[in-house]
Amino acid sequence: MLLNSNSIIVSYSCQQFQCEGMTITENEETETGVITWHRSTLCTDTVRCPYCGGKVDVSERASTMLLDMPIWLGLRQEAHVEYHRYKCRECRKKFSEEIGIKHPSARITTRLAVWIEAFLRLKMSIKAVQELTGVHWNTIKKLHMEMMEEKLEQRKRELKKSGYKPKHLAVDEFAIHKGHTYATCVIDLDEGDILWVGHGRGMDDFEKFFNEMDMEYLSDVEAVAMDMNASYNNLVEKHMPYAEIVYDRYHMQAQFGKDVLGVVRLNEARQHKKRADEITAAAENEQDAERKKAMKLDANNERTSYRVLKRARWSLLMNSSNLSEKKANSLDQILSAHCDLALCYAMKEEMCDLFELRDPEEAQNRWTVWFEAGKTSGIEPLVKFATLKEKRLKGLISHARYPISTGKLEGLNNKIKVSKRIGYGYRDDLYFFTLIRYLSLPEVRLSSPKVP
Repeated sequence: MLLNSNSIIVSYSCQQFQCEGMTITENEETETGVITWHRSTLCTDTVRCPYCGGKVDVSERASTMLLDMPIWLGLRQEAHVEYHRYKCRECRKKFSEEIGIKHPSARITTRLAVWIEAFLRLKMSIKAVQELTGVHWNTIKKLHMEMMEEKLEQRKRELKKSGYKPKHLAVDEFAIHKGHTYATCVIDLDEGDILWVGHGRGMDDFEKFFNEMDMEYLSDVEAVAMDMNASYNNLVEKHMPYAEIVYDRYHMQAQFGKDVLGVVRLNEARQHKKRADEITAAAENEQDAERKKAMKLDANNERTSYRVLKRARWSLLMNSSNLSEKKANSLDQILSAHCDLALCYAMKEEMCDLFELRDPEEAQNRWTVWFEAGKTSGIEPLVKFATLKEKRLKGLISHARYPISTGKLEGLNNKIKVSKRIGYGYRDDLYFFTLIRYLSLPEVRLSSPKVP
């Protein structure tokens, strides 16, 4: 004979609470679910007033309903808990009996809170946890915030106890919403921890980092990697004059690829298209059939050159050692036919080599020569780029002494984007920024979470 719900008897103890039974509600007025009934068995003689230590009397018996971890999937489970309210015989103050099975900050049981935290450590979205447990979205978010803040505080205490202080930092911005809304992020490059996240990317926004951080903790910083954002540069020099500014190589190379190689390549491509149109127009008025045929062939060659240049973007930007033999041969043909583009490409390859230098004196000499070559090249985009970036010579030389970059921060940006997609975006920026800092913790970053 199979057991049904009426045949089940529940009886167990949890701290001073005794479970006396279980009810399954099945009617149209209320949601189908399970209720377990708990009653306090605490003896009054063992209770003392938390204010004066005097003896107490029971003032009343109260009850509360806690959401519990479901036994059956799809059935809401609640715990009805009866507890005592006491009144002190001495100071006459009232207080409630502590409910050990209740989570301190929510009307749920402790075991349900542990269950929810396990799902969150597995990087499940709040929406998914809500659908699985039946707990309100805001409650889950609150539990997640408490969990993350506890871990961040624990990490802070561990570093402080060990006497650790960061020596190399990186700062960069990332997009948080559509419509050019940005936030600024600062990372400890040695440990990989996000130290601070704040709104905006201007000077006033980044100033908050220095106001909110313990500057004594940053007293050993030797170098800060960044892009060539003037606000970052000025504020680091103001608040941490002892730290060297190191300009990130990847931002420099990306900007060169966009503002120099990209512009020169498109200018050369437009020239091919312009000549093709001119030759085609002239061929329409040509009477000699042979001459007209040759002109059309020339126009087709110009259009082919236009298409080849338009498709050569990634070949020009890639490291030459990473090109396949076919692409390398095609690139050689392009460069041999376009002198300006060949010069800019050679400057790009030379710039990559400059970032590999580890002798500051050699780096200064070679960067100076590189900028002079750019300014005297006669190629307008290259001249403009060299003139502007020469002002940042000191930070480029510092890269030889401190070969650091914002690469770790860029890698974390991908994790941030994944988190945004999992959560379908975040309206609460404080929660989002806490999540970013939490994701950078070593146990979250390097190890698989364990379900308790």
